[in-house]
Amino acid sequence: MDYVWATLATGLTAADAISSKKLDSAFKDHARAIKQLLATHRQVIAANLGEILSKLEPAENAIAFLAFLQVSVDPRHPPAGIERVALLDETLRFLLNFEPHQIRYVGLSFRKLLETIATGQVFSPLVSVEALATAMLRLDPSGSMFTSTHLLLVKLAYEFSCIEPALKVLDRDITFYPEMAGQKDAKLLCDASIAPASYISVDTGLTDPVKSTSVLEYNFLSGLCYMTRKDWSKAHRALERVITHPSRDKGVSKIMDDAYKRWVLVGLLKDGREPNLPHYTTFSAKNTYNTLGLPYKSVANLFSTANAAQLNGEVEGNRITWEEDNTTALITEVVAAYQKWQIINLRDIYKEISISQLRRITLSAETGEALTNDTEVTKLVREMIESNLLRGELLRGNDGNDLYLKFHDESEYMTEANFAHDIAQRHHNIQSLGQQFKAANDRMSGSKEYVRHAVREQKRAEKDGNDPLPAFESQIEDEDLMTGVQAHG
Repeated sequence: MDYVWATLATGLTAADAISSKKLDSAFKDHARAIKQLLATHRQVIAANLGEILSKLEPAENAIAFLAFLQVSVDPRHPPAGIERVALLDETLRFLLNFEPHQIRYVGLSFRKLLETIATGQVFSPLVSVEALATAMLRLDPSGSMFTSTHLLLVKLAYEFSCIEPALKVLDRDITFYPEMAGQKDAKLLCDASIAPASYISVDTGLTDPVKSTSVLEYNFLSGLCYMTRKDWSKAHRALERVITHPSRDKGVSKIMDDAYKRWVLVGLLKDGREPNLPHYTTFSAKNTYNTLGLPYKSVANLFSTANAAQLNGEVEGNRITWEEDNTTALITEVVAAYQKWQIINLRDIYKEISISQLRRITLSAETGEALTNDTEVTKLVREMIESNLLRGELLRGNDGNDLYLKFHDESEYMTEANFAHDIAQRHHNIQSLGQQFKAANDRMSGSKEYVRHAVREQKRAEKDGNDPLPAFESQIEDEDLMTGVQAHG
């Protein structure tokens, strides 16, 4: 054990280093020393694992701590030198407190540990998701780099309905993918200034190679996670990333088709009207979506009309389609939202309207008719206000009998504290976007594919002059700039 403690004492922390070069050398030397220590003293370490881990701080010596955790490849079956509960506790302590710069030098071992946790069999699913999400953001606080672990996280979160702890990762804007062009950085791995894309790579072992299908599945499952929370705005954005995902043949895969059908319905729940495909969606993809998603487009077209009976008929007539597509629950949400959006849209006409009048001029898509009494309408409006779907309040009329709905302006409803929080959040978003834009711009500026594209575009612009209708297919092929992410189709 004396030799073990002596080797551990040679570790160097970022606070001790004079320069990045010395720190880089120290981390590499320490990783080699720990590897050699395990090769020669594995049995001693296994027999005393509990004592060793209890005296190590993952925030100071993450390399050694991780290596010793690997003595028990599966924490469910610990060596004799530590109880299972104690090993699980130490594993959690490591995941929540490890020194992130050191982990860049032992990426493969770290990823393997995360993959073991992602099985959901070491800890409970809830603890597993929380530990994974925390560890991923400790490694990459920006959350801007996609890794093979992202898909494992969202699968676990969705399968076991542990969405809440995964949101801190799912909410991040991803701008980089493994093995994209221009991500090499001459700076050392321990340098705090390098972008996540420079140290999270297949070479460092912190991610496996990812395919286009993995990115599609991650965004699709993220959309489903948001849908379970009825966060329609975030669900819509996630699904939109799926339906506009580039493919070499500009075709539409099954997961893209599934996403489109849900994207249409979620758009109705989010805005009360049929969503428009983004302008950068390819012409062939638009045609495919319009053909395969015809029943959904029919529902969307009727949603913003007063034809409640026709909408009800369309929904009932396509029950088999909804069941086959597994969208029945979402269709039910849309039907329930029909009258709600009729009420919301009245804010553009009225400042105040009686409940009795609301009952006469709005219809339920569940029956195709008006609600049977004012009590049902009052209950519906009150639920809408309490859920923040409707900005307004219920007031008694002058006679004390009739109830009225008074619509609130957004500016009138927002408190000073909420306004300040909103401004602060927007400022943070702009700063974050600026940093990501700079990193993306630096990456593309060093990409031969991007330079060739820029030259082609400049020549095309000079040739076209002031032509307001450039060729549709002149857009850049995204795959050229996502080298390493294998396209589907």
